[in-house]
Amino acid sequence: MDLLETLWGHWHAVGLALADAEWATASGLGDWTVRELYAHVGRGVTTTAGLVASEAEPELADAASYFRALRGLGAKGAEQVAAAARDWAAARDADALVGDFDGPAAKVLADVRATGTGVVTTIAGAMRMSDYALTRVLEATVHLLDLLAVVPGAVEVPEPALRRAVDVLADLTPPAGFIALATGRPSGAVFPVLT
Repeated sequence: MDLLETLWGHWHAVGLALADAEWATASGLGDWTVRELYAHVGRGVTTTAGLVASEAEPELADAASYFRALRGLGAKGAEQVAAAARDWAAARDADALVGDFDGPAAKVLADVRATGTGVVTTIAGAMRMSDYALTRVLEATVHLLDLLAVVPGAVEVPEPALRRAVDVLADLTPPAGFIALATGRPSGAVFPVLT
């Protein structure tokens, strides 16, 4: 949760410094602008706030299992994510998009810390809150790198966030194929593991 707090704080700080024109800058992710990128990551704050703890056993073993389940939706799932980001961005002004990473994010983090990290029901299935928080760390990290590609020098991505994102992505990767690719040996298609 501390790492997620740091990342959401970075999103807040960068957003406060964005010029009006930068909100319309292409993000490099399809037709998304910086505005849609903010909406996509910011929806994670609201989504996390809406999760309800349950007595269920986890269906998903870890953060990689969450992404593996969503990856199974293919192009249809990707378009649903893109449409949700566009709709969220259209319904909120820049102040609201940035504000999601301030007060609402602080409340979500405080609530999770106060109630523990039990099992919650997500769109991919029931999982431990600590594993779900790691999915938000990956999203915030990957998309912060996307943001920095078009708004260079805005902030440093914390090394622990990069490491945790790599861990999740490595868990999504066929180990033998990854080893072959990483050591310069012939391998089948390994990447991308998450799109």
